[in-house]
Amino acid sequence: MLPRFFRTLHFRLSAVFLLLLAAGAAGYYFWVDATVFSVDTVPGEDRWYDDLAKGEIDSMALVLTPHLTDLSRAESLLVDYGSRVAAFDAEVALISGTGEVLSSSGPDSLSKVLLHVEPALLDSMCLPSWDFDSFPNPYNIDAYENRIFEIQPIIVSGDSTQPPDAYVVASFTPLEIQVEELAADKRQLLFQAIALMLLVAAISGLIIMAWLTRRLRRLAAGVRAFAAGDFAHRVPAGSSDEIALLGGSFNAMAARLDTLIDQLRQSDQFHRQLLVNISHDLRTPLATLRGYVETLSLKGENLPPADRERFLGIIRGNLEHLQQLIEHLLTLSRLDSGQAPFRMDDFSFEELTAEVLARLEGLAAEKGITLEQEVAGELPPVHADPLQMGQALQNLVENGIKFTPAGGRVSVELRTVDQAVEVTVRDTGSGIAPEDLPHIFERFYTADKSRSCKGGSSGLGLAIAHKILHEHGRDLAVESHSGQGTSFRFTLPRAAPPA
Repeated sequence: MLPRFFRTLHFRLSAVFLLLLAAGAAGYYFWVDATVFSVDTVPGEDRWYDDLAKGEIDSMALVLTPHLTDLSRAESLLVDYGSRVAAFDAEVALISGTGEVLSSSGPDSLSKVLLHVEPALLDSMCLPSWDFDSFPNPYNIDAYENRIFEIQPIIVSGDSTQPPDAYVVASFTPLEIQVEELAADKRQLLFQAIALMLLVAAISGLIIMAWLTRRLRRLAAGVRAFAAGDFAHRVPAGSSDEIALLGGSFNAMAARLDTLIDQLRQSDQFHRQLLVNISHDLRTPLATLRGYVETLSLKGENLPPADRERFLGIIRGNLEHLQQLIEHLLTLSRLDSGQAPFRMDDFSFEELTAEVLARLEGLAAEKGITLEQEVAGELPPVHADPLQMGQALQNLVENGIKFTPAGGRVSVELRTVDQAVEVTVRDTGSGIAPEDLPHIFERFYTADKSRSCKGGSSGLGLAIAHKILHEHGRDLAVESHSGQGTSFRFTLPRAAPPA
């Protein structure tokens, strides 16, 4: 994993610029080396220097040996040979054993730079160990001895122990260049280097800006698409520099906004459905109340006492249903807004269950339903809000009573499981169909739409119980099969032992 600095936009732009600058400098160097510092050669020049020069100089020494006393003939031979090798920028000279020039293939140029050559240096150059790439005269790079590349001694007697009578010396022609030309070339190279650097900087800037603007345009296009209503649009993920981080932040923001918009749509749809359900649940009992009240007001004195009592009982039942609906709505509203107080305490859930069942005995007796409490062993106290848990348990038992036929049974089973108390509310009712199970905790949802009228169900009791347990950090599980009853199960943590 690269350090954070190497993944920043600053580092990448700097690296790209330096790479382009290095590429431009390298190209300029090779161009100068191929043009300014290159030496124009004629065909065969390299082969002559590498293979032929030594043999020809040796042959020239043999030719000149009989003419050492006839310098005019020797000079004529040198000039003829020099005219042939002049194309290779080479000169050939005949130097005496004392180091003086006797004749040369280019006497004018040689005489300008050469007066005398030390015989000892010439003898050293005749040795096989001599390196002609060295510079005998380091103080003058263009000195004659520095330009010698081949030498052959001439010994007339043929005795190699005797000092040479003369030397045939092959050398490069001297460089003919003026100081003004060097200064002009230097200025030209400087101007070319500056121009090249400006060109490389301009090209680098264009490349970097094109790369940056392409990525910024892509990001801007994503923002415009999102602003135009395409909430599913995302910018492509790139590297890990600042622009990529900006794109990632935009994608995260877009995903969050998309989720919020979807939640708002669902919330709007839920509130619309809520208003429809509330209107329905309020309209039905109100219509019933209105009908019976009008009947009593018009025919109250002429109605038999039994009918009057029955009508008043129906009115009371609908008023209780309305009161329960309003209380449930207020409870849910407080739970949703966080205004419902939760006062956690240690208490006996067995005693709370007994109190809840005692409150509902009358309702169960009216429907011919048996309420039972089953406790497995000794239960520890639990830690929860007793008031809220009493409300949740009562809603679950009331739900079982409403949807259990006469002669049925609703039981609350308590037992200890690990470090918690498990509560199961079980009824012998008609059960819940599999397609309805995922929706039973939704507000105003009833599996049988006719039950709302027949059983007085508002579809809020289970939603309240589920919400209360959720606020306690607990889940309310349900298990049911059509015609086999329903079981609701949850757990509460046991209270901590006293210190």
